[in-house]
Parts: sequence; C-alpha cells; structure tokens
Amino acid sequence: MDSLLLIGVNHHTTPLEIRERLAWWDERLPGVLASLLERLAQAAPDCGCSQPSGHPEAVILSTCNRTELYLAVPDTCLGRQAALDFLAFQAGLEPSVLAPLTYSFCGIDAVQHLCTVAAGLDSLVKGEHEVLGQVKHAAQIAHEQHTSGPLLSALFRYAIQAGKRVRTETEIGSLGRSVANVVVDLAQEMFGSLERRTALLVGAGKFSAITARALVKSGLHCVLIANRSFDRALNLAHSLGAARAEAVHFDALPASLAQADIVVCSTGAPHIVLHANQVAQAMQSRPERQLLVADLAVPRDADPAISGLPGVTLTHLDGLERVAQERFPVAAATLEAAEAIIAEETGDYWAWYEARRSAPLIQALRRKADAICATEVSHTLRRLDGRLNPVEQQAVEAMAQAIVKKLLHDPISALKEAGGSQNDDVLAWIEELYGLQVPEPTGSTPGE
Repeated sequence: MDSLLLIGVNHHTTPLEIRERLAWWDERLPGVLASLLERLAQAAPDCGCSQPSGHPEAVILSTCNRTELYLAVPDTCLGRQAALDFLAFQAGLEPSVLAPLTYSFCGIDAVQHLCTVAAGLDSLVKGEHEVLGQVKHAAQIAHEQHTSGPLLSALFRYAIQAGKRVRTETEIGSLGRSVANVVVDLAQEMFGSLERRTALLVGAGKFSAITARALVKSGLHCVLIANRSFDRALNLAHSLGAARAEAVHFDALPASLAQADIVVCSTGAPHIVLHANQVAQAMQSRPERQLLVADLAVPRDADPAISGLPGVTLTHLDGLERVAQERFPVAAATLEAAEAIIAEETGDYWAWYEARRSAPLIQALRRKADAICATEVSHTLRRLDGRLNPVEQQAVEAMAQAIVKKLLHDPISALKEAGGSQNDDVLAWIEELYGLQVPEPTGSTPGE
C-alpha cells in the first residue's frame, strides 16, 4: 500500500537564508522533479522494508514562504530519508544540519496540512488568496511532467476544493488580504498619507502587480516600474493607469531610486538585483528623505547590506510576518468555520484513499462474475440450437447480467466499506473465498 508523505521548510521553521536555496520556480521545477524521483528510485532497494517499491509520485509546492515535497511512496522510512537527503543536497547542507529546520507529516496529517495551506491558513498573512493558485499550479506542473499519479492528483483536487470552499463559505473570502496589505501598512506607518509619495517596483510579475494596485488604492501619488523586459513594465503601467504609473528602463534604476520613497522588489532572479551601492548613491541626492525597501522575493532581490544605510528601512518576508500577525488577525469564529471545512475535505479524501484498497478486489470479483455469466449464457444458447430469435437471445443475456448485478450489489457495497487498512483480514478472506487473483492497487480517481 502506498503511503503519503510530506516534508518541507517554511517561514515558521526555517530561516530565509536557507529557504531561498530551495526556491524553485517554473523553469527549474521539471528538472528538480525528475531528480527527486530518481533519488527515490535509487534509495528504494536500500530501505529494507517488506512492502513492494511500486512507482513513487511527487509534487513540489514552492512559494515565497515554503518549499514542500508531497510524495506517495511504498514506505515512509524510505521517503522521509530520501527526501531529506535530496533537500539537503539542493541546499548545500548536511542532512543532519537541515533536519531540525524541516517538518514532515504522514498519512492523514499530510492531507490536513495541504488543505490548510490551500485555504491560506498557514500563510504569512492568514487567509491570503494567492497560495490557492500556487497549489493549483504545483499540481499542474507535476501532471505535465507525469510525476503525480492517482494518490497525489486526488489529494491536490481535494485540497483545492477545501481552499475554494473556505473562500466562498467563510468570511475569509471577503477579507482580500495579502502581503501587499502589509507593505501598504508599513508605508503608511512610516510616511502617513501616501498621496505625495512615489513607489518604485523592481519587477513586473504577479506580486508586483498586486502590490502596485494596493498602493494605488491607498492613494499613492506615483508608481515607477522597472523590469528587465520593458514591455512587461509598460503593460503593468497601462493596467494601473497612465496618470499614476510609469514604466522605466532597468538601466535607469539608480535615477529612479532617487525619486522613490518606497521600493518593492519582487523578481524571479536567482541573484541580488538591488545593490547597496546603488541605494547609497541615491540617498546622497536626497538625504532628508527616508526610504522603505520591501523585498518580497525568494531568493532575495535586495542586498542585506542595504539595512545598514542611514535613512533606509529594509524589510523582507520574515520581517513582514510579525506585522501581519499583529495587524491582520482572523476572527476565531471564522477560523473555526474554515477548520471545519478542512476537516471535512480531509476526511473525504481519506475515505477515498482507504476505499481504494478494496478496488482491485471488487474489480476482480466483477470480472469473475461477468466471465461466468458470459460462459453460461453462451452454453445455454448453444443448447437451444438457434430456437431463440435475436430479441429473445438479448433478453436472456440481459436477464443473466441483471442477476449478476443484483447478487454482487450487497457484497460490493460491503467491500467498499471494508476498504480501510484495519480490514485487511476481511479482504484477504474474500479473495481466498472466491479464488481471486488480485493485483496491487493502481489507483482511481475520486467518484469512481
């Protein structure tokens, strides 16, 4: 029987300087997934477990705040060690160093965790919406790379459904919270009204757009957008309105820094793009003005040395978490309602997961019954030696199939209910009683 396993790092357990080594965006994920499955396959013979190795499944959820490996493996002792070794290798650390900074869950606990993540309840800003799209995207990439199978495909469908229900059936859907709200709050705390302030966005991706709209909504005077691709910067500027936004060339970043009161960095670059000397030079031309730099990227975009410059406040995602917890709490009643939905979806998935144990036995029982039915109908029609016309022959076949269906209804219903691991003896007894040859379960989709 396959086992579900999750191992990961996130903003609760792991410093940003470690998480950024394990941040994998779209262009890297296919290769990383392939390497992960290869490591799992290589480790399988060394596990020493009695269960067959089977074919592992893997989905990687990599966001600004977390990198989580969701696995379906024959044995969790294999999966946990192989996954930890993989993460440690990717981070350039010894497994013994990384292990205390990770967390892992098996079985139903892994299911509940993913549903909680998809609902936004494990995010830096509790209840934020962006993570649901990231969960969908992770499942899509794994599907395209053929690394997810029946267990993980179903798991992510149930988790996505949990996230959607939390947003439509509780007040979380109407809160509209995100990291962008925290940035706006910090900016207002530093400057008061933003009506005469200018923000510079370094990067023109999704998070930059969300933050820009939140700043404009708060009354910001002007948004400058610098991006490696000038066309993307232009598109974002047009979407914000020509009167409030302007695209600037990336090479003009130093001049744009001199105009800015707020700098928001959110690129997908694997290296620093905002250097301390650039900021220092800009500050020399406007020493009387403060500057807020919010680095929302993982890996980080802003040089940490910027924090030591006079008049400059640098914050990154881990620094924003404290502000988010203090200023954007979610009501206890709302959390309780969301947790009830998560528990329901977790239970529904687990019921399907357990029931799939009996699916091969049910299929084998149906095949045997259908084969017996077809053989006996064929014998009967031959004995009648053509005395039945085609309509009468069809009636005989239909009657035999109806008898089989009615006879199997109650046993199959009982088998579906006895699919859990606690009923292995019952399943084995049925297999022996009917003389069935049952293969290992290969999975099915929910509802089948």
